[in-house]
Amino acid sequence: MGNKIWKYCVLIGVVFFFVQFAGSTVWAGKHSIEFDRKGFSLQLPEKWVKVPRDVFRKKMQELKQAYEQAEADEEIPYDYAIQLESKDWFEYPYMLITLWEDERVDRDEMREMNQKVKKNLLREGKGVNSTKLVHSNFDAEDFLYRIESRFKLADRQMVLFKAVQYMNNGVLEIATYMPENMYSQYAPEVKDAIDSLHLSPGNVHHKNPVKSLDFKKDVLPYLNVIIAAFLVIILIGIFVWKSKRDPNK
Repeated sequence: MGNKIWKYCVLIGVVFFFVQFAGSTVWAGKHSIEFDRKGFSLQLPEKWVKVPRDVFRKKMQELKQAYEQAEADEEIPYDYAIQLESKDWFEYPYMLITLWEDERVDRDEMREMNQKVKKNLLREGKGVNSTKLVHSNFDAEDFLYRIESRFKLADRQMVLFKAVQYMNNGVLEIATYMPENMYSQYAPEVKDAIDSLHLSPGNVHHKNPVKSLDFKKDVLPYLNVIIAAFLVIILIGIFVWKSKRDPNK
């Protein structure tokens, strides 16, 4: 009977490992970045990290002073930044994230707001010129507006990805900047990060129609655990049943 117990334990371990491994490969090499319990998160490769708070504040203060010296009308609305851990802080590519709380945009206002975002994005200013739109798209189901543009900054060709997520009681903006020569390497990771944007139930726009669950984000993590637990229970039940049926073995 000791050998049978050992065999069942090994089998249970193999099944549990297989189920967990199958699920973990979906997000292999990625981690979830949270934002001070604000009810949203992003999935990014592990090499992408959130800029430390003290570093971020210092950089924003430097930007504010630079704008004041240039007598520019630009505001510094950013709340968070994400970039590659292997580089110096605020080296390209990096993401700047802004959370406009208590700034609800109703469904019938979103198209107009998207046009304002596009117009502002294509505006030229001091040191910024040759702006052009590459692509824009509004997902009316998730209330997510995406836009990609090109511009020149001090004669350097740049790329800007911007995502505007309309939430139940606010607006989330994610702007990613990189030189054009980094596009092929990092653009896919940025696009995947936007695809992974997850909102808490309280942040989802309350007029959002009922939609199907995202299998990878909403179902698979829990399904793995349920399947593993179910198989373990079955195997234990089989073992107990056989033990009672044939107590001499």
